[in-house]
Amino acid sequence: MKIKITIVLSFALALLAACQKQPEYPIEPVISYHGLSYLMAADSTLTGEVILSIGYTDGDGDLGLDDSDSIYPFGNQDPHYYNLLIDYLKWDGEQYVETPLLSWNQQVQAYDTISFNARFKRLVFYDEVKAISGTIEYKMLLLNPLSPTDTVKLRVHVIDRALHESNTIETEAIWFN
Repeated sequence: MKIKITIVLSFALALLAACQKQPEYPIEPVISYHGLSYLMAADSTLTGEVILSIGYTDGDGDLGLDDSDSIYPFGNQDPHYYNLLIDYLKWDGEQYVETPLLSWNQQVQAYDTISFNARFKRLVFYDEVKAISGTIEYKMLLLNPLSPTDTVKLRVHVIDRALHESNTIETEAIWFN
């Protein structure tokens, strides 16, 4: 008798779980800022590395790129090569201003522009349209070696495989001293 009750209860719970409605989100990704984690060296000094954490929802689940996404519009020189776009905003004493970062390139004896943009991998591997949500964590070197006492913010948005752009978020102020 106990076995029959267990089987009936298990079947009822499985049926109830199968009937739960999937969440509905817009097909454009929506992101939210979850915070920055600062990575510290063994001597308790800031390494310059941070982990940016953002939440996301996407109604059709097409966030992320495959390695095979290498032709237009996702090719190396194409405008949508990166799907995680990050602007570096520096405090100029009155407001935050988008600022390109530079690094010295020894090979060509010139400065190169540093980009924080990134490609993140496809988040789901099925072709069925399905709403998804979760958190993306992105580790990056944030310290500007040419201006080590900056106060900065990051402005972030993502683009999905259908080229839908998310909303834009900003981090809190980040002080380097």
